[in-house]
Amino acid sequence: RPYLPDALFHDLHNGVPLPRDVPAPGLSTNQVAIVFTDVQGSTATWEAFPEGMQEALQVHNATVRGCISQHNGYEVKTIGDSFMVAFDSTIDAVGFGCSVQEQ
Repeated sequence: RPYLPDALFHDLHNGVPLPRDVPAPGLSTNQVAIVFTDVQGSTATWEAFPEGMQEALQVHNATVRGCISQHNGYEVKTIGDSFMVAFDSTIDAVGFGCSVQEQ
């Protein structure tokens, strides 16, 4: 059963119907593991050091994206310094999390 009613789903995309049952590249249609990341305390750091945070965010994003690739993940979306990532297995998801922390 779809999460959103057809009419609402249709309206959210300016009247353009979008496919719902298309899996993300490289992911099966079975269960997936979803990981959310966030840089703790980043808002205060942005306020105190905006120039340094711009460079740090570029390094952060490159690091996270490299780990996503290494662990067969799929970047669903980013908002600020947060990522939503999907994995075909929990082992890949945990490996990703460990790799990001170790970097």
